[in-house]
Amino acid sequence: MLDLRGRFQMRFFTSEDGVAISAKGQEWGHALSSSQKLRVLSMSSCNLSGPIDSSLAKLLPLTVLKLSHNNMSSAVPKSFVNFSNLVTLELRSCGLNGSFPKDIFQISTLKFLDISDNQDLGGSLPNFPQHGSLHDLNLSYTNFSGKLPGAISNLKQLSAIDLSYCQFNGTLPSSFSELSQLVYLDLSSNNFTGSLPSFNLSKNLTYLSLFNNHLSGVLPSSHFEGLKKLVSIDLGFNFFGGSLPSSLLKLPYLRELKLPFNQFNGSLDEFVIASPLLEMLDLCNNNIRGPIPMSIFNLRTLRVIQLKSNKFNGTIQLDKIRKLSNLIELGLSHNNLSVDINFRDDHDLSPFPHMTHIMLASCKLRRIPSFLINQSILIYLDLSDNGIEGPIPNWISQLGYLAHLNLSKNFLTHLQESNTLVRLTNLLLVDLSSNQLQESFPFIPSFITHLDYSNNRFNSVIPMDIGNHLPFMNFLSLSNNSFQGQIPESFCNASSLLLLDLSLNNFVGMIPMCITKLSNTLKVLHFGGNKLQGYIPNTLPTSCTLKLLDLNDNLLEGTIPKSLANCQKLQVLNLQKNLLSDRFPCFLTNISTLRIMDLRSNKLHGSIGCPRSSGDWEMLHVVDLASNNFSGAIPGALLNTWKAMKPEFGHLFFDLVDYYDQKNFKDLLTHTNKSIVAILAKLVTNVPRSILDQTSSDNYNTGELSRYQDSIIITYKGKQIKLVRIQRAFTYVDMSSNNFEGPIPNELMQFKGLNALNLSNNALSGHVPSSIGNLKNLESLDLSNNSFNGEIPTELASLSFLAYLNLSYNHLVGEIPKGTQVQSFDADSFEGNEELFGPPLTHNCSNDEVPTPETPHSHTESSIDWTFLSVELGCIFGFGIFILPLIFWSRWRLWYSKRVDEMLHRIIPQLDFAYQHRGGKRYKILVWRTK
Repeated sequence: MLDLRGRFQMRFFTSEDGVAISAKGQEWGHALSSSQKLRVLSMSSCNLSGPIDSSLAKLLPLTVLKLSHNNMSSAVPKSFVNFSNLVTLELRSCGLNGSFPKDIFQISTLKFLDISDNQDLGGSLPNFPQHGSLHDLNLSYTNFSGKLPGAISNLKQLSAIDLSYCQFNGTLPSSFSELSQLVYLDLSSNNFTGSLPSFNLSKNLTYLSLFNNHLSGVLPSSHFEGLKKLVSIDLGFNFFGGSLPSSLLKLPYLRELKLPFNQFNGSLDEFVIASPLLEMLDLCNNNIRGPIPMSIFNLRTLRVIQLKSNKFNGTIQLDKIRKLSNLIELGLSHNNLSVDINFRDDHDLSPFPHMTHIMLASCKLRRIPSFLINQSILIYLDLSDNGIEGPIPNWISQLGYLAHLNLSKNFLTHLQESNTLVRLTNLLLVDLSSNQLQESFPFIPSFITHLDYSNNRFNSVIPMDIGNHLPFMNFLSLSNNSFQGQIPESFCNASSLLLLDLSLNNFVGMIPMCITKLSNTLKVLHFGGNKLQGYIPNTLPTSCTLKLLDLNDNLLEGTIPKSLANCQKLQVLNLQKNLLSDRFPCFLTNISTLRIMDLRSNKLHGSIGCPRSSGDWEMLHVVDLASNNFSGAIPGALLNTWKAMKPEFGHLFFDLVDYYDQKNFKDLLTHTNKSIVAILAKLVTNVPRSILDQTSSDNYNTGELSRYQDSIIITYKGKQIKLVRIQRAFTYVDMSSNNFEGPIPNELMQFKGLNALNLSNNALSGHVPSSIGNLKNLESLDLSNNSFNGEIPTELASLSFLAYLNLSYNHLVGEIPKGTQVQSFDADSFEGNEELFGPPLTHNCSNDEVPTPETPHSHTESSIDWTFLSVELGCIFGFGIFILPLIFWSRWRLWYSKRVDEMLHRIIPQLDFAYQHRGGKRYKILVWRTK
C-alpha cells in the first residue's frame, strides 16, 4: 500500500498503461485517493482487480479515466457521476456487470466514452440534453438494450457511434439524419426494425454498418447521394428488398459494399460509373436475377466478388477474371449460371489471379478447372454439384494452403493417389459426399475437423485405429455406404467429436461400450440402418450433451437405458425397428427438449401412462409408438403435457456448437484448438481483416460446420415415407398396431396443429368424438380396425385439408356425412362397417339416391385420364388450362378432390406441398420445389 501511495502521490498525471501492478480494488483505490489533484489517470492493462473502490470518488478533478483491460468484475460506481470535469472515460473489457449509471451520459464535459466488451454490463441510453458534448460513444459487446432516443440528434458533435452486438431494438430514429459530423456508425447485430433513415446530411460519413438486424423496406438512392467520403457499407443479414440503389456503386471512395442475406431483387445494371477503389462486392443470398454485368471485370481493384446464392443466369467466361489481378475471393455458387472454363482469348497470356477462396458450386463445370493447379495460396475451394466425373487428380495435393475442400454432389470415382489428402497438411474440412467413390477408406489428414464421405460406394472395413488419428475431428459422416465389419472402439478416443454418423452401412457386432464417453461433447450419434446387435450401453453420464440419438433399424435388444435421462438436451430419439423389450420410458419425461420420439416396431409393452412423472414433453411434436404391445387406455394426462402439438414453422436442425453466433474471425479462433489456430494464422497472415470476417461469416452461414439435419421413416396417408427434412410445423401421432382400448381421449382432440393421426389396429371403442372438428390442420386420419360405433360426426366434413381417411372395419352406422371432402374418398375408406351407407358406398335401404354435390370442377374430375395423358405428353394447352391454375390458385384447388393434388405431386417431381398464410389462416398449396 505504501509503495502504491508513493507511486501516485502529488501527481497531476498518471500513466501506468501495461505495467503489471497487480493490486486489488481496495489497495489501488485507496492509494490513488490520496492524490486528490489527479487529473489524468491511465492504468489500462495493469492487472488490476476489482471491485472498483468507492474511494476513487475523491478524485473530483479527474478529466481522463482509463482502466481498460483489467479484471474489475464489479458494477460501475454511481459516484462516477460526480466527476464533473470528466472528458474521457475508458472502461473497455473490464468484466463490468450490473447496470451502467445513466447519469454518466449527462456529464456536460464528457466527450469520449468507451465501455465496450463488457458483456454482462446492461443499461439504456438517456434522452440526451441539448448541445451534448459527446464525440465518441462505444457500447459494443455489452448488454445495453431498449430503443435509441430521438434526442440523440442533440449530440451535434458526435462523430463515432459503435453500438454493435448489443440488444437494442425498435426503429432507428429519423433524427439520425441531423448528425452532420458523423464519421463512423456501427449498429450491427442488434434487433432494430423498420426502414433505414437517411444519412445524406452526414457528409463526412466513412463507415456505415447495420449488419444482422431486422431492417426492411426499399433503399432509396437519395439516402446515399452526397456521401462522397463513404468507404465501407455493410447492410447484410437484414430484410431489405427492391432493386439495388444505383447511387451506391457511384460513391467515389467506396471500397466495401456488403449486402448479403437480404431480399434484393431485379437485375444488376452495368458498372459504367463505379468507384475506382472498390475492393469488396458482396451481394450473396439475395434474389437478384439476370446476367452478371461483364463490366464487373473492368473493376481492376476488386479483391472480393461474392455473388453466390442468387438467381443470376447466363454464361460466364471464367478467363475474364484474369483482368482482376488483385482478386482473392470469387463466389458464383448456387445460381443458374454456366461457367465456361475454356480459354477464349489465346492471345491473352496474363495469369489468373492468385486467390484464397473459390466458390463455383452448381456452375455446370463438368470438370475440375485446370487453372487451379497454379493456385498456390488457395484456402477455400467449393466445386460441388457440377457433374464432374472421373478421379480426383493428385495435383490437388500441391495446394498446400488448402483448408476447405468441397467436391460433393459430383460423379467422382476415386483418388488418383490414396494419400492425396494426407499431403494437404492444412486441410480442416473435406466434403466428398454424394459421389461414386468406391475404393478403400482414404487416408485422413491429421488436423481435419470436418469429414463427410456419406452417400458413396465405399465397401471396405474401416481401419480399427481410425479414432487414434482424429484428435480434432468435430464432424464425421460415413453414412449411406457399404462399410463392413465392427464399429472400431478407437472412435472413443476421438474426444473432439460433435457428430458421428455411421448410418446406412453394413456394420455388425455390438455398439462399443466406451462410446458413451463421447457424450460429454457429442451432439449427434447416428448408427441407424446397420446390423448391430446386443444392448444399448447404459453408461451415459450426467454431463451428456446429446441432441440426437438414432439407432433405428438394427437388431438391438434389451431395455431402453435409464441413463438416457441424463441427456437433458436430447431433441430426437429414434429407436424404431429393433428388438427392444421394455415398458414405456416414463423416465424420459424430464427431458423437456424432446421433439421427436420414435419407438415403432419393437417389443415394448404395458401402459403408456406416467402417473409418477413430474416432467413433461412440452416440445414433443412427432410421436411414433406403432407396432408394439402397448395396452390399456390412452392416458389424457400424458397427452396434456404435449404442448407443442400446434403449428410452429421452420425446419428442425441441431446446432453442433452451442455458442454459435455471427462471429468475426477473432471469436472463431477463440473457440478453436491451439494447433488449428496456428494453421489458420499461417494461412491468413496476408489477408485483410475485413476479408477474414467475411470468410468466417461465409463458412458458418453455409451451415457446413454448425448444423445437421436428420430424417425419419413414418407411416403417412397409408404409406411409409421418409421425412428428409423434419419440419417443426409437422405434428404427428401414430399409436397404431398396439392393444390400446377404451375411447379416444378428449385431450387428443385439442391438438389443433396435428397433421396426421393413426390409431388403427387397436381395440379402441366408443364414438368418434365430434370434437375431431378441432383438428383443422389434419391431413391424414386412420381409425381403421377398431371397435368404434355410432355415426360418423358431421364435423369431419369440415376438415378441409384432409387428404387421407380410413374408417374401415369398425361398427359405424348411419349415413356418411354429405360434402365433397368426406364423400370424395374411396369406398375402401368405409368398408367393413355393415350399417354405414351413402356415397361412396352403395345406396341406403330406402333406395333413395343421395345426390352427389355438384362442384365447379365436376367435369374436370370425370376427365382425370385425359388430364394424366395431357401431362405425360406435355400438351401446352392442357398445362396452361388445367395444371397452372391448380399450382398457383390455391382457393380453387381447395374445392378440388384430394386425388388431383396427390397425382400432380406424384408425376411432377418439381412440385411439393407447402403452407401459405392468408387472412390469418393457413392453406396447403402446391409450389415449385426450390433447390
